[in-house]
Amino acid sequence: MILGKKLNYLLIILLFSFHASSQEICNNGLDDDNDGLIDLNDNLDCECTGNNLGILGNNFIPNPSFEEHSCLPTNFSQIAINSQGVGGIYCVDNWQPGTWGSSDYFINLTGAFWPNIPTPLPDGQGVAGFFILNLPDVPGFDGQIEDGIYIEYLKTCLTQPLEVGSSYNIQMNLLGIGMSSFGTSLPNIWFGPVDITVFGNTNCTQLPDSTVTCPTISGNWVELGRASYQADGTWQTLNIQFTAINSIQAIMIGGPCSPPEDFTFNEANGYTFEPYFVMDNAALNEINCDLDFIIPNVFSPNNDGNNDFFEIQNLPENTEVIILNRWGNVVYLSTNYQNNWDGKDASGKELVDGVYTYKFKTQNGKIGHGFVHLVR
Repeated sequence: MILGKKLNYLLIILLFSFHASSQEICNNGLDDDNDGLIDLNDNLDCECTGNNLGILGNNFIPNPSFEEHSCLPTNFSQIAINSQGVGGIYCVDNWQPGTWGSSDYFINLTGAFWPNIPTPLPDGQGVAGFFILNLPDVPGFDGQIEDGIYIEYLKTCLTQPLEVGSSYNIQMNLLGIGMSSFGTSLPNIWFGPVDITVFGNTNCTQLPDSTVTCPTISGNWVELGRASYQADGTWQTLNIQFTAINSIQAIMIGGPCSPPEDFTFNEANGYTFEPYFVMDNAALNEINCDLDFIIPNVFSPNNDGNNDFFEIQNLPENTEVIILNRWGNVVYLSTNYQNNWDGKDASGKELVDGVYTYKFKTQNGKIGHGFVHLVR
């Protein structure tokens, strides 16, 4: 009898140990390994990479490249708001400042304020930006120590709620530079990598949260996902993946709740610069991690014999591929793609460098789309 109890006890321990150490299944909406993280939120065990990433459906982000606007910004948001009552981020349609640390909006048009942002832009004329700062703590007017963290966030309400248990990918073009209050930029980067972070809310809120730090401390915001980004003064493409554990209706994009200590001021050329991040061409799509072919996000058709074609590895036969420019015009189409698009349109004319959208549909019905950067 005692032996039987010991065996039962041992069996319970073994079953518990097996369950606690089990592998996370990345597409079932469950916390299989009991670490508090579900599916793609468990980024130590799950990652949907270019090897198996299929982007499905429409973009959930309205005005993704910041082209639609109601007024022309005349300065950074904080300065424009104080001096003229409107400006900055309030000029762009469908985007708002996420917190009291108001983010910025710029459009490269006559009559608008345009700081020294490296061009060409990935898409169109408009961009948005935000500071990430971690300054030394200092005593406030009330004698209490004030946290030196200051973060700005870009916020938008989605075109439709994200579904619980579904996996998503946010892709954006990002440029990290030093920025002065006069709009002068410093491409020589003194700060290291940072986790660009996406937060979500089950409500579509219009007003900014009453904080200049982490949005999770002041409202119903939860972190959805993050990805490490190292600024180098050039435009890069960043992807952030997550699985929705709530019905998300609004997102906020910016820095992490605890920025690295080197995210502070830098003095150069008579100006004071701060770590600044410019964003363009944002897309939030549902993803499928079960594709077995590999789609590149950049190719260079310059006839040097290296990466001259948009090549999809393990491409199924009779896959339809369509390439569109930033205005949505079809520049290439094939009903049975042979990995032979060389950056030219149907008439054989070379297309300009930039970001293009690809769409695909396989013979067995898998569909998806994404972005590829053409660089000669």
